[in-house]
Amino acid sequence: MHDKSWMVEYMAKNPITAMLLERKSLQFKGGKQYYREVDTDTHESLVQDYNTNDTLTHGVKNTTKRLTFIRKKFQCPVQIDVDEELENAEQTPDGTQLHNMAKFRVRKANEACRVHLRKKIYMSANSGGAAAPSDSNKYVQSLNSALEVDATYGQQTRTYSAGTKSDVGFWCQPMGGTVSPATQIASQTISIAWLRTVQEPLEDIESDNIDIISICGGVLWLSLQAEAEARNTPYKLVGQRVAKQGFTEMILDDRRIIKDPFLKSAYNSDMGETTGSSGALERRFYSTNMKDWDFFIHPKRNFKMSEFFDQSKVMGGTDSMLARIKFAGNLVCFKPGPNMYYENVAP
Repeated sequence: MHDKSWMVEYMAKNPITAMLLERKSLQFKGGKQYYREVDTDTHESLVQDYNTNDTLTHGVKNTTKRLTFIRKKFQCPVQIDVDEELENAEQTPDGTQLHNMAKFRVRKANEACRVHLRKKIYMSANSGGAAAPSDSNKYVQSLNSALEVDATYGQQTRTYSAGTKSDVGFWCQPMGGTVSPATQIASQTISIAWLRTVQEPLEDIESDNIDIISICGGVLWLSLQAEAEARNTPYKLVGQRVAKQGFTEMILDDRRIIKDPFLKSAYNSDMGETTGSSGALERRFYSTNMKDWDFFIHPKRNFKMSEFFDQSKVMGGTDSMLARIKFAGNLVCFKPGPNMYYENVAP
């Protein structure tokens, strides 16, 4: 029951992991850490224009830095105690079974892991206090871990200074280093013109429009759709790709915009957010360049479920059957520069 459902439950029902699955960006790797040597600049400054008798210059330029991430883990117990087993093991006199407990518990455990992973993917440094994901704690890192301006990421300290990237290049400070922390949390009003303005700095010569995917909640998504209809701006609804798993997708200006039903005020309390304030789920707008992201999953902890074990066989154990679903890995971005997050966007 679990093996047949985990790919759908954890991958296809979450827009970020679904997009990574579509791009084949899932990485099943072991090792002590996840790291990559990333190229932060060009060697164009070494190119020389010269006359015949000029001395030719020489030199080298180190343009690489290493982003390093540790592996994060979580698990979900799947337990059936003795009373549940006895009450549901056999048919009742009228020929019905109260519950198939194994099926019920596996389904609920799958749902719990999927919701937990989704919450961690959207967890902000300003959300829930201790649950904010960083490289130094035990929580899976989120979109916000990479895209909140000036937050330390991949063991690199990022600092915004008068619109420049004072310590690292375009690749590491989100939004191309053009947005200050104060601007990121300042109130914005969503519109097609605003979207074009804030996405323009994210473009680079190596990316196609299909790589840049925007994600928002229903309130902001419907506002963009209504404006497009009112202005007769061409857009297209898509339902035949991974969006068929429960996400509505719109193509606007040849860019994909995904409506994630999790980004709504109803789930703010679960995330430690306040409705209508900066950081509230319904006010978030993400624009990600998916070619810069990887979702690492350890092959021995890839949401697989262990067999049920009789706990009464263990000294001090209870009379119950216990299995566990385990995950180990991390969501990482090796080039945050062409990615964007605003946390206070209103319709």
